[in-house]
Amino acid sequence: MKTIGLFGGTGWASTISYYTLLNTLVQERLGGHHSARIVLKSIDYHDIKTNYGKDPKKITDLFFNELLDFYGLDFDCVIICCNSLHKYYDMVKYDIYDDEDKPVFHAVELVAHYAKKQKFRKVLLLATKATMEDGFFADIVQKQGIEVVIPELAVREKMQQIHSQELTHNVVTPASRDYFAQIIAAHPDCDAVILGCTEFPLLIDATNSTLPIINPVELQCKAAVDFALADNK
Repeated sequence: MKTIGLFGGTGWASTISYYTLLNTLVQERLGGHHSARIVLKSIDYHDIKTNYGKDPKKITDLFFNELLDFYGLDFDCVIICCNSLHKYYDMVKYDIYDDEDKPVFHAVELVAHYAKKQKFRKVLLLATKATMEDGFFADIVQKQGIEVVIPELAVREKMQQIHSQELTHNVVTPASRDYFAQIIAAHPDCDAVILGCTEFPLLIDATNSTLPIINPVELQCKAAVDFALADNK
C-alpha cells in the first residue's frame, strides 16, 4: 500500500473528514484490520485564512513555505485538504519539488472531470465567498462546457458568516443545515450542487439536498485510495 500525504489543518474540522474517509475506504476495500497509510502535515491556518481577499502575495508566500516543508516528508501522493488553496497551488507548483510519480489529486480538476462525465450541463457552486467570487473554481469547471451558477451577494455573505463562525470551529446547527438546503432548493434548474468548501459536507448530504451532490472531498479520497491500492492483490 502506498502512503497518502495530507496537507491539512485548512481547516482542521474538514481534515478530520479526510482522515476518516480515507481509512473507511481502505477498510472497505481490504477488510480485516487494514487502515490507510497516511502522513499528515497540519498547519496553523489562521494567517492564510484571514488574508483571503486581502493579500494574495502573503497567502502565496505562506503556503509556499508550508509546502516546501510538507514535501520533505515521505509519501507517494498528495491531497490538499482545502479547495481554496488549489488556486495557490497552481501558482507555485512548478517552484516546488513536484515528482510526477507523486500525483496531486487536484480537487477542482476532479470536480470538473466528474461533472463532465456525468453529463451535467449546469451546476450550482457553493463555497467560501472568496472561492465563489474569484472565478478560479468556476473557470475550470466552465472549460468543460458546464455552466456554473453562484448565489447572489447577500446569500454569499450569509454563507461566509456560517462558515467562519460555525463550520471552522466544527459547529453544525440545524438552522444552518436548513439555510443551505433552502439555497439548493432555490436552484431547481441546476443538475447538481458542488460543495466547493471542504467544510460544507458537514451541512449538506443526501438527506437535505434536492440536487445530486458533487463532493470534492470524496473525489479526492477515492482517487487517492485507488492510487494507494493499485498494486494490492
